[in-house]
Amino acid sequence: MRVDFRLLAIARRYPLEVAATVLIGVGGAVFPPLWLVGAIIALTSRVWDSRDKWIGVVLPVLAVVIGAALVIVFGGQRPSPGSYLLEAWVGAGRLFRLMAVGGASYLLWRVDRWRRRPRAPAWAAPPQV
Repeated sequence: MRVDFRLLAIARRYPLEVAATVLIGVGGAVFPPLWLVGAIIALTSRVWDSRDKWIGVVLPVLAVVIGAALVIVFGGQRPSPGSYLLEAWVGAGRLFRLMAVGGASYLLWRVDRWRRRPRAPAWAAPPQV
């Protein structure tokens, strides 16, 4: 019950970011062109910093590319190059759906915690013993 009110408060406070996470998550799982629209919105958002954008948008894409390559490598022998491409396509599609939902979940989690404390400069850090 409390989670529902918290999600509604987040949606009212950050409508653009919530729309981006919905487009990334649902679009990635159902219709990938919607993922691209959500990714563009997320990359232009000022709420998330560059680390959040890398983890939520870029890292899933890299994971799909590496995962598709691993599907080919560990997939065994195939009779033709076309069957390797088909195997990579199917593996990348499944992995993309999973990674899109994961990236959207991370970005939604980070929406409410977007203000980080600035790091102290190295010269002002307390000495370590």
